Amino acid sequence: MPTGVYFRVQLGGVTGHGDFARDSGWVLQPSQCVPAAAAVVRVFIAHGDRTDRKRARLKYLLDAWGIERFVAEVERELEFAPLRLAPELCRPRGPIAKHGHIGVHAQKQPGLSYVGVVLPAGRLSLAQLRGLADISESFGSGTIRLTVWQNLLLSDIPNEHLVEVEAAIHALGLPTAASAIRGGLVACTGNSGCKFSATDTKGQALQLAEYLDRRINLDQPINIHLTGCPNSCAQHYVGDIGLLGVKVGAELEEGYTIVVGGGAGSDRALAHEIFPLVPMSEVPRTIERMLLRYLARRQERESFYQFCRRHAVAELRTIFDGVATEPVPR
Repeated sequence: MPTGVYFRVQLGGVTGHGDFARDSGWVLQPSQCVPAAAAVVRVFIAHGDRTDRKRARLKYLLDAWGIERFVAEVERELEFAPLRLAPELCRPRGPIAKHGHIGVHAQKQPGLSYVGVVLPAGRLSLAQLRGLADISESFGSGTIRLTVWQNLLLSDIPNEHLVEVEAAIHALGLPTAASAIRGGLVACTGNSGCKFSATDTKGQALQLAEYLDRRINLDQPINIHLTGCPNSCAQHYVGDIGLLGVKVGAELEEGYTIVVGGGAGSDRALAHEIFPLVPMSEVPRTIERMLLRYLARRQERESFYQFCRRHAVAELRTIFDGVATEPVPR
């Protein structure tokens, strides 16, 4: 039985269409991941339907072929035979600390740390990007790592330079700490850069975070994902709170359908729709009401995800509707 750190390979997830990725059976050594990913892409390019953009996704080739046929075709592209191992024979990674990528954290390498930088809804100016590159090269190894939460990490910073590095990051106008709301705020490009988006997701994400931070003090991190269309580039179905951009009413006002209770990894679950077609003018107050009701009715230290999964959808609609009047712990 092999030991060490391996990566299980999952293929074809499209959470916007209600599908999680399927396990391939492979466990790869770190050095095998890039060649395997390249082989998956080559097989998809050769055999996927790229004439219809609605079906130009790996999911549809897997639906047509099945996972075993696809994996066998990929293995013919590889110069090595991937190890196959049943999931129950692998030890899963430990629990994930939501927003644990933000701030200063010790690396395994003695004397080194990484610094998690918070980006406003994933946006950087050219000056900020160049500034971060200069910091990374001057104090670290020149390595910048991206995260799925649209923040980034500066790796391999000697501990004796951490104070200087944080000061330099802050001088760029970027924080290394975030509230429980801003730490997991994810937004797709939005209609400022994508013709498919119904809403200005990035601008409205920042408006929402500013509104909530002034009114609610959460002691548990929460992930809020805003996506502008059903393609779900921001993965709204796996956020604690997901917002799907829509046009509302005769005036076609920008708004969102609100879903709750999604999760990934060990908390893998698709969110459930709670409130459809909410105008953006009402979205901040609606989410404020939802969070106040959660704080008032949760069990001790219960996360928003756990709270939502503990209740049926109809119960959540009743709980979250109306005006919250219960005392809220601060």
